[in-house]
Amino acid sequence: MTGVKACTTAELGCPCGSRAWFDLFRTPTRRYVRCSACDLVFLYPRQGRGVVEGYFRSAYDGDYGAAEASDDRMPVFESVFEYVSASRRTPGSVLDIGCGDGEFLHLCRSAGWACAGIELSQGAAARAAKRGFTMVPPQALEQPDGAGSFDAVTLINVLEHVADPLVMLRQAARALSRDGVLVVRATNGSFHLAMRAPARWIGSRHDQAFHWYLYTARALRNLMDKAGLAVIGLRNSTPSRGPVSPAHPVWSRVKWTISRGLLWPAAQGLFAVTGGRMVCAPSFEMAARKRGVR
Repeated sequence: MTGVKACTTAELGCPCGSRAWFDLFRTPTRRYVRCSACDLVFLYPRQGRGVVEGYFRSAYDGDYGAAEASDDRMPVFESVFEYVSASRRTPGSVLDIGCGDGEFLHLCRSAGWACAGIELSQGAAARAAKRGFTMVPPQALEQPDGAGSFDAVTLINVLEHVADPLVMLRQAARALSRDGVLVVRATNGSFHLAMRAPARWIGSRHDQAFHWYLYTARALRNLMDKAGLAVIGLRNSTPSRGPVSPAHPVWSRVKWTISRGLLWPAAQGLFAVTGGRMVCAPSFEMAARKRGVR
């Protein structure tokens, strides 16, 4: 690990505005740094918005669409839906940013929510529209009045892949009604950084757990605050079922089944014992409202 380095104005530094970071680790193909000010871990150097969004529009669905649409993800969607539902006694309107083909929205609609989605992937957006969901154009988030006014906005593993998560959070905040709730599910950096060595010991490709950004609770809280949002809740997020279908190699299925069976109960136990202060599952969920709203 090297000392702190100041970024030049031509470099993409931390979204929090800090221009100082230090090397954290490298994989065979990537280099990651940690912001000295807010704790956010990010890929360095990383690609600009045009390249990132271009990939999601045209190529992401072909690479990962089948996995995202499989029932492996249902525990994730159910966990976020439970968190959203706890914020309101009666269903309202929900906007899922990065909605894929609408599986999470399907849960919401079944419970009486009015559903809308935003999706860059053209293929996934077409499938969501075919299922009857209102699709909001992605560029609507950039308008002064946002994408409308929603009682709930969700970002399910989206902030790891956007060009600028602070911009995305500000856009999500604009889309909230006055007392609306934002729920974010994010990859837990505290967990995955600690698991890099054990993952290598059992032959896992740890590159895949690290995207453009890796969040700790502190880093995401900082970005929420800068976006005008007040955090009202934080908890472990239920893991996905993982690669457990016959289409995956047997060893991958065994590793995931064992690790999920051990790590999730341990994470929940620590969460309970520490009164919610220790969030150590592979992903976490954070809920927030506009600042000043109780």
